[in-house]
Amino acid sequence: MFNAYRKIKDRVITLLQRIRYAGILEVHGKVKIDKRVSLSPFRGKKRTLKVVLHQNTHLKHDCIIQGTGTFSLGENSYISSYCVIGVNESIQIGKNVMIANAVSIRDTDHLFDDISLPMNQQGYRTRPVVIKDNVWIGHGVVITKGVTIEEGAIIAANAVVTKDVPKNTIVGGVPAKIIRER
Repeated sequence: MFNAYRKIKDRVITLLQRIRYAGILEVHGKVKIDKRVSLSPFRGKKRTLKVVLHQNTHLKHDCIIQGTGTFSLGENSYISSYCVIGVNESIQIGKNVMIANAVSIRDTDHLFDDISLPMNQQGYRTRPVVIKDNVWIGHGVVITKGVTIEEGAIIAANAVVTKDVPKNTIVGGVPAKIIRER
């Protein structure tokens, strides 16, 4: 009885989220979007946020996706609770990717070189982030602009990823370094 109720509740919440974000969200197949997921386009920009979810993806509660770029989540992948995705150009996540709680992925950095101007008036620099298939990203990981994480990689909890991660490696630390190969 409880499982049937929960399935119906999950479907209703997903449907309401799809209606709420109809102008931003593109869905390909069955997906699950929990309550309190926030898709927030930045106002006053030339482009707007686009979120693409593929078959059997899941955005867990209290996840935020914000910006003016395109975010894509591949088949059978999920983003856990309390994650923040900042996308002003492009973030692409492949198939079968597991993203743990409290992960931050950003394709943007603010400029700060001109000390005569406030930093919030200097603009920003973007570079796409690509996370390929079969990747596991641990709790509290930070992934910065321009990073590509190759297929089969594992990112240890609380790592800060500032450089590309090779295929089938385990990385960890601040900044993240190769711990070993799988």
